[in-house]
Amino acid sequence: MPTVQTRSAAATRPASSAAGQWLRPSLAGLMATLLGLGLARFAYTPLLPALVQQGWLRADAAAYLGAAALLGYLIGALLAARAAVRWGNVPVLKAMMLLTALALAACAWNGGVLWLSVWRVVAGITGAVLVVLAAPTVVAGLPLARKARAVAVVFSGIGLGVILAGFAMPVLAGQGLTTAWLVLAAAALLLTALAWRLWPEGGPARPAVAPAAPVTSHRKALALFTLAYAGDGFGYVPHTLYLSDFVARGLGQGVAAGGFYWALFGAGAAAGAAAAGLLAARLGFGRAFVLVLAMKAAAVALPLLSTAGPVLALSAILVGLLTPGSVALASGVSALLAGPAGHVRAWGRMTAVFAATQVVGGYGLSALFATIGSHRPLFALGALALAAGAAVGLLALRIDHEEPRPS
Repeated sequence: MPTVQTRSAAATRPASSAAGQWLRPSLAGLMATLLGLGLARFAYTPLLPALVQQGWLRADAAAYLGAAALLGYLIGALLAARAAVRWGNVPVLKAMMLLTALALAACAWNGGVLWLSVWRVVAGITGAVLVVLAAPTVVAGLPLARKARAVAVVFSGIGLGVILAGFAMPVLAGQGLTTAWLVLAAAALLLTALAWRLWPEGGPARPAVAPAAPVTSHRKALALFTLAYAGDGFGYVPHTLYLSDFVARGLGQGVAAGGFYWALFGAGAAAGAAAAGLLAARLGFGRAFVLVLAMKAAAVALPLLSTAGPVLALSAILVGLLTPGSVALASGVSALLAGPAGHVRAWGRMTAVFAATQVVGGYGLSALFATIGSHRPLFALGALALAAGAAVGLLALRIDHEEPRPS
């Protein structure tokens, strides 16, 4: 049987099915990831300095509040497959989009740290469920030649959401944080309405998401790729939680400047899934995934070398580009190694491990920042975690190449 690399390249060949059959559900998936991660998760980053400056929270509390969404993401990743088995993918996706809108609206009231933390956990839960179920729901009924393209469309929503948040949140925060949260909630309702009728009708059916074991010959490689993805979960936290705050307060450039660099992160993220698809077509999902982790390690470390504008801009764009790119590639690796029947289970497990290291990174780095008051060590630790992930990914590639394939 072909390896991860050759199989993924085959996925890019033209298919005889009509091209339009994959676009409508792919757009629904795009809206789900745009909402679940692009807005519900990543819009918090440009709002963090405003929460401190407008007196809603102290700096340490605002950092811990950002980590609360990561805890929710872990819970959602663990629950996603079970919820889909019980109620079906599409009903769960619709419910999570509605619940995300409610969580964002609830944050418009400054009810204190506990109130805001509860709703940020809820937003993390819904975001994880949307990410775990959106791509498998979209690609389940598609021919192999359309799967890579559909996955790229689905995960491009993350970057689009980051761009919107990066430009809009600093402006809206200037009108008051209540206004900013309510606009996010209204956008969530709009995305939910637009996606409502675009999901595949009735599918995939419950049996498609029932727990299934990965192909036996790929189990070791899949476990190592999951461990590599864990390094990504820790390594990207410094940029996604602290980039705007580093510029705004750490460098003293203000909220607008922090939002600008976050928008650059989003500009890179908007193209990340598509770029990952092209890279996977040339190298295969496995090799592309490892390369992306190595490149992201270098990009996260750039603020340690210089805080000049062009260097920070390059770091923001590259980490943005590689964030949805690594998500799309990891999903592709799980689909190829686990097979169609095991995709949701394997991808949910990878996402759960990723989310666990996110939680460790979010709370651990928040505690470190509260202790030392400096952003730079956070970037150093993130780069080390990503480099370790790339090294584990290389080992997974070697094992996947050497393991016997059933004929």
